[in-house]
Amino acid sequence: MIGRRAFILGLVIMLTACTPTRFPLVDAMLPGDPSIASPSPRFAQLSREGAPALQVGIEELDVAGVMRRDVTRNSFETWISQDNATVTLAQGMLVATRGFGGDMMGSDVSMSAAFVLDIRVGQATRFHSFLGGNDQVETRAYICAISSRGPRRLRIGNTVFDTRLMQEDCSNPDQRFTNLYWVDPGSGGIVQSRQWAGAFIGPLALRVIPK
Repeated sequence: MIGRRAFILGLVIMLTACTPTRFPLVDAMLPGDPSIASPSPRFAQLSREGAPALQVGIEELDVAGVMRRDVTRNSFETWISQDNATVTLAQGMLVATRGFGGDMMGSDVSMSAAFVLDIRVGQATRFHSFLGGNDQVETRAYICAISSRGPRRLRIGNTVFDTRLMQEDCSNPDQRFTNLYWVDPGSGGIVQSRQWAGAFIGPLALRVIPK
């Protein structure tokens, strides 16, 4: 619980729902904004430099805030909050978290990504490793059915994206979750998504913030 509370305090809290279909755009991200209390030096530096921004929401708690892109290695991007919590994405697919509690330590989502990014339906297997009790890392496999829910026009600020909404329904004998991805066919990128981060934190809503 401490990890989740620390992350929530580090976010710019929004008094509105942040499910992907009702996801507010965060505007107050300039350095020195009074709504941001004592951001970490690294987050403040990235904000001053105008690093790309990602809106992140904890769906179960109806709070949202902004992370800045900190590190890029090959196709992996790590985004940091003002309280130094992080999410790592691979081509827009969530593969790791830190600072939430019950963290996703790593994932193999390559099969799912191949279907989602190519806007194809099919079945994939994905693997997640979570930090469990006694700091033990537990790896779990999931069978996922990937389907298309058709075209969706998405407006983020002044930018309009014509996307395809892809749905991924995953399960194993103990757990079940659904991920949603708004994919831009032109760029092949994920503009917005709802992705499960584990039993502790639940789904995260993720949205690219255009410059």
